[in-house]
Amino acid sequence: MVTCLCINVRAINETSPKPEARDVSETVIGRATNSFNMSIKAYGKGKANTAFPLEAGETVTIKASYTPFSAGVDFGLIDADGVFHYINVTNGSSDETIEIEERGKYTFAVRNNSGSTVKLSGFVKYKMEAKCQEK
Repeated sequence: MVTCLCINVRAINETSPKPEARDVSETVIGRATNSFNMSIKAYGKGKANTAFPLEAGETVTIKASYTPFSAGVDFGLIDADGVFHYINVTNGSSDETIEIEERGKYTFAVRNNSGSTVKLSGFVKYKMEAKCQEK
């Protein structure tokens, strides 16, 4: 769960003149990290239970390891239309970042491309930006 809270704090010295009103705009970066442990049967798929809303330009980093190391695995995100945006990994570990091209809800997913059951563990980090404005 990610919460964004924007607060502007002002301190005023009683003897100083009142500050002028001004526009303030800030960007707050939120992060959500989810861990995973799963086994995926030969040529099977697995996915998270929760989708995250993401904006174009935001990123998702996937850090994971799996056995057997020789297996081919696709790590990625499924968009609201069911399209799987993935990175293929063939060496037993992933430390990749996917940049979101289109605003929407995305679900972390893994596809096992090998003939053996694959055991995986790791973290998925969603980096989200929120704009806060005061007038």
